[in-house]
Amino acid sequence: MTELQQALACLEPQATLGASPANAVRIWREKLDDALKRLERLVSAESSETVFALKTDLANFAVRTSMVGQVKAGKTALTNALIGHLDLLPSDVNPWTSVVTSVHINTPQPKGKDAVFTFFSTEEWEKMVEIGGHLGEMAVRANHKEELVELRKQIIAMQNRTKSRLGRNFDLLLDGYHSFLGTTPDMIKKYVCLGEEDDNPEGRYADVTKSANLYIQNDDFALPTIISDTPGVNDPFLLREAVTLDNLSDTDICVVVLSAHQAFSSVDVALLRILAALNPNKLVLFINRIDELQDPDQQVMEIDSYVRGLLEEQDLPKDIPIVFGSAEWATAAVTGGFENDHSLFMVQSLAEERGARLAESNVAEIGKSTLGSSANTTSKMVDLSGVHELKAVLEEKSARTVSRPKLERMQKQALDITKQSMLYLETASKSDMAVHVDLDFEAFFDELDTVLVAADMTCGKVFHDLTEKVLFMMSSAFREFTHREKVSLSRHLSNKQAIQDWRPDADQLRRELNLAHDDFAEYAPELLNKFFARIADQVEVIYTMVLDDEGELFAVRPPEAPIPRTPASLMRTMAIDMSAGWLTDWFATRFKKDAYVGKFEELCQAEMQATLKEMRATYIAAFEKEVRAVLHGFLAEHIQTLQKLSLLGGDAERSDVLQKLGVDTEIRQRLVDLKRVAADLESLFEATTDTQAQHAVA
Repeated sequence: MTELQQALACLEPQATLGASPANAVRIWREKLDDALKRLERLVSAESSETVFALKTDLANFAVRTSMVGQVKAGKTALTNALIGHLDLLPSDVNPWTSVVTSVHINTPQPKGKDAVFTFFSTEEWEKMVEIGGHLGEMAVRANHKEELVELRKQIIAMQNRTKSRLGRNFDLLLDGYHSFLGTTPDMIKKYVCLGEEDDNPEGRYADVTKSANLYIQNDDFALPTIISDTPGVNDPFLLREAVTLDNLSDTDICVVVLSAHQAFSSVDVALLRILAALNPNKLVLFINRIDELQDPDQQVMEIDSYVRGLLEEQDLPKDIPIVFGSAEWATAAVTGGFENDHSLFMVQSLAEERGARLAESNVAEIGKSTLGSSANTTSKMVDLSGVHELKAVLEEKSARTVSRPKLERMQKQALDITKQSMLYLETASKSDMAVHVDLDFEAFFDELDTVLVAADMTCGKVFHDLTEKVLFMMSSAFREFTHREKVSLSRHLSNKQAIQDWRPDADQLRRELNLAHDDFAEYAPELLNKFFARIADQVEVIYTMVLDDEGELFAVRPPEAPIPRTPASLMRTMAIDMSAGWLTDWFATRFKKDAYVGKFEELCQAEMQATLKEMRATYIAAFEKEVRAVLHGFLAEHIQTLQKLSLLGGDAERSDVLQKLGVDTEIRQRLVDLKRVAADLESLFEATTDTQAQHAVA
């Protein structure tokens, strides 16, 4: 074997990773889809709409993974390596990615379209000038009028350059989109790349492009997946921050890409904000460009220890998966060659040093992954690129934390519909009526209306209490921060120290805000599920009064409360984070000590009000709307079932219903088929003889 072949062999995927847990999810998904197709043909027209919605939801389901990191951390090159298309997204070029670019893998796609580029709306474009986006909002809160004027000048200049470059096409772009059958790297650059040169032809449409969606097929992915390449989080102007963070709020898995030679630099607070705000189960760290280290084998261990220590300091779990690798080496594995001799030399050196060390110690010394074993055992002599290990970690998370819970929620809803349909058909087919005769169904419907009104009122009270609790905790965190930092600033000034050297500890504030959100995200679903269970009990009481055969009483399953999303506001830059900018400008003005302290207190108060307002009016309001939709849908289904049962109140009505349903034989066959669907749904997640399913998460 030649030296090149030996080096490339070190970039192969690990042979000991075991069977893919995602294949078990694929089997469950196929079985659930089959059950829903059969169920759609068996239920009534009203219920078939709900089943069709479930089928559509299942067909469109995909695991959303976001790549986030510093500018030039190698996110785009790593994304290309992950998706198996090395030249799909532009990387290592002068312009950088400035648009959230999502690659849809094995998902449904618009007919005849491989790429769709969506432009900003007219309202969004004009809002940039009005307040300068989130950065402008901070300038307003900081009362930094000069900064806001300068920001507006920059935005207007950018917009004028864009209008001049696009000419008459400009007015046709806003509020619209471009779509293509087939893609090329040069074409994609026009929409997603933005460089330092204003006349750069590669980014012709980048200023007005809000999002880019590309569609590909790749058999290496067992589950439908969407991988989003985001702009660098340390963009100095932050004009794309809101779009990036909105994307992260909806993401299932977040891969934080760091450069090995600057992992978590002292100024990289944006990444720490993202890490602190997101659910740790969503996080994976990829330390890229180990090929650029002088001594990768030793330095990787040092970086791993440093990063895990930093995670602990930030109150984050130390067992977050950390994968080390090189997108450049992954590219070499695919192309069969290295860009230069130095890169080839580094692979050989790392393989030799790691092999020698592991042979002596036979102990894993580098970070742990979620695969249940150390990330670097003796089998780690292969896949020095880290990309295959990253794929395995993502696949397991996709199965464990995303797909399985989603399928369970859909299975429960489908089973509830199935049993409601079985109840109705069984009642309709019995010669001795199972419905109490001479019942006042109007009274039952009135009772359900009362339940709905009371549920709405209770839901409102539940959310009022939840909201007040989380906002009180957050406001307390702001007040404690303000008091603490006022004392710090006052002491700093009293000691005659240079004002420019003082920095507020915004990290501590953000940790406390995130703890308040985490408490809300954990407590809210528990409280709502208890509330849903009480509503289900009330509905079941109504069935008891309607049905004569209490021995086969239909058990009402409560719906499952949705999970709160991560609020983007907890990841955004705050004015108090900009201590090296606007605060320094403040301090350059000669104020008395009390004036400095007072201005800082005003800034904190304005930031607190803006944060709490967004939490209440946007984040919590959207979550409450989602919860109410679940509640209303649940009650609507049972109202329909009771309405159908009310038709069985007399022989004439019953005869009419039987005629509409079909002959008795057909009804009995539908009951048999529904029971089979119910059995299949109930056994959906039971262990199978399939090897892959045995690796699924219980």
